[in-house]
Amino acid sequence: MSHTVLIEEIEAWLIDKALGDPDIVILFQRLCERLSGVGVPLDRAALSWPTLHPLFRAEQIFWNNEDGAHLEQHSHANRHSESWMRSPFYYVLQRQLAMFRRRLTGDEAMADFDVLKDFQAQGFTDYLMTSSDFRIGEVSEFEDRRTGTLASWATKREGGFADADIRALGRIQKSFAVACRVAIQRRVTTNLMNTYLGPTAGKKALSGDIQRGDGEQIRAVVYYADLRGSTRMSAALESEAYLGLLKHYYDCVAQPVLDEGGEILDYIGDAVLAIFPVHGDTGLREAARAATRAMEAALALREQSDEKDRMRFCISMAVGEVMFGNVGVSERLSFSVIGPVVNQVARMDDISKVLGRSVLVTREIANIENKSWISLGDQTLVGIESPVELYARLCDIDAFEVNPEMKKTA
Repeated sequence: MSHTVLIEEIEAWLIDKALGDPDIVILFQRLCERLSGVGVPLDRAALSWPTLHPLFRAEQIFWNNEDGAHLEQHSHANRHSESWMRSPFYYVLQRQLAMFRRRLTGDEAMADFDVLKDFQAQGFTDYLMTSSDFRIGEVSEFEDRRTGTLASWATKREGGFADADIRALGRIQKSFAVACRVAIQRRVTTNLMNTYLGPTAGKKALSGDIQRGDGEQIRAVVYYADLRGSTRMSAALESEAYLGLLKHYYDCVAQPVLDEGGEILDYIGDAVLAIFPVHGDTGLREAARAATRAMEAALALREQSDEKDRMRFCISMAVGEVMFGNVGVSERLSFSVIGPVVNQVARMDDISKVLGRSVLVTREIANIENKSWISLGDQTLVGIESPVELYARLCDIDAFEVNPEMKKTA
């Protein structure tokens, strides 16, 4: 079978993948294996693209014929790093090159980048980079909004890539770009859904549960954190200082929820509403312990923060049945939870200002680790028909003194 026919088969395979739901790491690994299988002498390859993610500005896959493929993610902080600015990838992007080649041995050898000198030392003989332009959301590396993918290919074969190899890599570029666009767009969509809706709500939205009223009844530990004195501080502090304080606050009260497997459903002003779903007969114990660990971590992080004197917050937790699903109007929906227990934790937060405790929980949660809690007796909560027995941490060293003004400014 001719080399041309084999490359055509790879192109057809890539189009088939584009019509499915390809995983981009597996896709790139299989492509490199198939190219090697038809005689293209690949020893190393890399694929890079910009992304939409709160932590990462770009993603990159590295492949070699011994270890296979692995994914690396590059943070926004490294956007202007020296290693990036002096890389072939940056050079190709800046000059909008469709193809870039450097022979690493022989009379035409040119290693004008540090990474190419490293490749020379490792025995590589030829290096090729190809680029494809297509829109990935509204992501851009430069003001001209150029996006798409960059692929690099390297070989150790004596004499480097043959002309037929260069033609083959250039030929599969368009069909490979189509498959990449499908895979990358799916990753970007999932990242955005997880970031703004949470993994469960994001999955529901992607699976089609997007009509108003769609939802399900679940049992969950509801976690509610609220910053004290926020109105007063927002008026007294410069905007930048106040936003910095809020960043520290959310790092304290929200990140531990995610670390313990909970889901943040909403930021209500400076309040954080989250849930720890209860699964099965023994799920309450697991959910309550996860929520309690998140609470303890939040308090510990506050003590370690330079902003701890101003960052006073309370956390309330209760267990109940909630409806988890779409609420709002047809043109603007939100995934959230509704139910009496959601109102209850908000009212528990209100009374925490009077009781002077930084953590309040209900009996169901306190009973999981009953030696860690002390009953404060039945408390009347605004809007709740019957009194609710509330518990505070037995060693609540974080309890703050009640400030009458706090009721007016919180």
